[in-house]
Amino acid sequence: MLRRSFPLLALALLSGCALNQPEQHQKTLQAISAMEVNVNSQLLTMSDQIDQQNEHIANLEKELLSLSEGVNNAPIRTIIQPQQIEAEKPKKVVPIQMEAPNPKLAHGKAILGEEEWVWLDSVQSHFKARIDTGATTSSLNAVELQVFERNGKEWVRFNLNHQLTDVVEEPEIFEAPVLRWVKIRQSTSQEAVRRPVIEAWVQLGSLHEKAQFTLADRTQMTYPVLLGREFFKDIALVDVGKKYVQGKDEPEQLTLR
Repeated sequence: MLRRSFPLLALALLSGCALNQPEQHQKTLQAISAMEVNVNSQLLTMSDQIDQQNEHIANLEKELLSLSEGVNNAPIRTIIQPQQIEAEKPKKVVPIQMEAPNPKLAHGKAILGEEEWVWLDSVQSHFKARIDTGATTSSLNAVELQVFERNGKEWVRFNLNHQLTDVVEEPEIFEAPVLRWVKIRQSTSQEAVRRPVIEAWVQLGSLHEKAQFTLADRTQMTYPVLLGREFFKDIALVDVGKKYVQGKDEPEQLTLR
């Protein structure tokens, strides 16, 4: 009995399975259909979003193009730094004060004419002087020359007056120690003449120098004072075409060296 009922049970089971297959197939198809609908819906949504993004990008490109055209057409403005503004300010023109050339100076040296006025400190007086570029030493007029001794040294006393007229001037007595004696040979005599040499302060223009003078009687000559090269070398230039360039200023108005 049991053997008979087993085939029947198997057949019933197979029949049940056969009956359940169409139902399961239908559910599968419905699930697939639902998934397809869902996928299509998502694809449509994504397509709409892509279209919107493309439209937004197109609008941005239009705005960018419009801004670019505006920048190209706009006038260029240069940013000027404060330093540039200061530099571009019109500078005040200051006229240059040109100093007039000093007719008494050239290249830092005094200009001397062929004749000049000199001031001798010892007698506080002006005298006409010959500027002699051919003479080495200077010479001073001395008349009534006397030699005497003072404090164990040899001195001379003489009158410096240079009288070329009949007007008698007051004697201008000059005293100074003798530095040395020199022998001078004159063209009118074969014998050498012994003459004293002294020092004296001389002021000529801006020059105030101590010079050595050989004493001689110059009353027969035009100038009581002769200035040789030892006085003006390296400190003055001589223009023999001029006279009294330095003038006859009082000593307090002159610059002492």
